[in-house]
Amino acid sequence: MLELLKREEVNSLRSPRLNLELGCFMEGYCRELASIIASREALLFGEFTLSSGLKSNYYLDLRRLLGDWSSYKRVLELLAEKVLKEFESFDVVVGVATAGIPWASGLALMLGRGLAYVRSEVKQHGTSRAVEGAPRPGSNCIVVDDVATTGSSLENAIRGLEGLCNVVGALVIVDRMQGAGERLREHGVKLVSLLTIEELLKCFDQSTLKH
Repeated sequence: MLELLKREEVNSLRSPRLNLELGCFMEGYCRELASIIASREALLFGEFTLSSGLKSNYYLDLRRLLGDWSSYKRVLELLAEKVLKEFESFDVVVGVATAGIPWASGLALMLGRGLAYVRSEVKQHGTSRAVEGAPRPGSNCIVVDDVATTGSSLENAIRGLEGLCNVVGALVIVDRMQGAGERLREHGVKLVSLLTIEELLKCFDQSTLKH
């Protein structure tokens, strides 16, 4: 049976280095994002198999944020602020199918950029393309997903974009800190997240956790 993470379960996921203060970051959007995720019951506890194939005792179902307009809009605003701060120039926002597509779509519209997305597998009908949106050759693009774990989905998207656009960075809402950043660095791509899972858990407190 799935349920929100209880306080003791969150504590068990924290590493010792989380005893360090997050400083000004805690005063920013960390608690706000944690509150949004809690209100949409998007942090779940149970036994899960992730898209990477790894097993986990917690799951971030950030698709739940999409059903609430104010939550969706606010997270998009935070993503827009983050991406403009981290990446100087990009022409196209590329979503990773399927969870990254609504975030890439919202960002592209909000920032006045082109939109594309990378299919999880090549379709067997029509044009049989793996990438939809036809970014112009030579254009700069960022790749967007909701959560990064090992980085395999982002890596597949980056490979699919070879020859179509220059991937200047990758953006996710939460980085689970299980190797994605290192994996993308091997391709010369910087991974940026609104929060790491450790930062997110640090910002959960009694008011945001189910008792």
